[in-house]
Order: sequence, then structure tokens, then C-alpha cells
Amino acid sequence: MTTTASMSYLIVTEIKGVPHAIATNVEKKKFELIPIKSDSQIAKAFCAPHQTGAYNILQWINKNDKKLAAKSLSVQPEAKFFY
Repeated sequence: MTTTASMSYLIVTEIKGVPHAIATNVEKKKFELIPIKSDSQIAKAFCAPHQTGAYNILQWINKNDKKLAAKSLSVQPEAKFFY
């Protein structure tokens, strides 16, 4: 039996040379950017199990949150940010 590896995706941008990812702030009911400087911070980021899902969230952000949309967000593989 062959299993395929699952890849997850983050919505990210770079601010002053530091990668930042979208995270969900449940209390404020909104998305926000968090810095990604270690593996433990990746666990706090919004992580989509499929690239299509991440793009759908990114499209929603671009239509509904002008502040975040101005940050040049992109969808990237989660593995790219493990240290």
C-alpha cells in the first residue's frame, strides 16, 4: 500500500525580512499576521490542508480586509518555513 504525503499551506508575507503568516484571532473574530521565527509559531498560523482552500481564504481576505490585502500575501507550502 502506498500513502501520499499531505502538504499544508500557509498564507504569508514578508515584513522587514521576517516571514509573517495569517492566523485566526478567535476573540476578535478576524485574521491577523503573526511573525514566523520558529516552528512553534507555525502551529499558531492558519494552515490549510489543500492549496485550493488556502487560495479561497486568500481571495476572501483580499475582498474583505483592505489592511491585510495591502500586505502582498501569497500561498506557500508550510514546509518552507520549518527551521
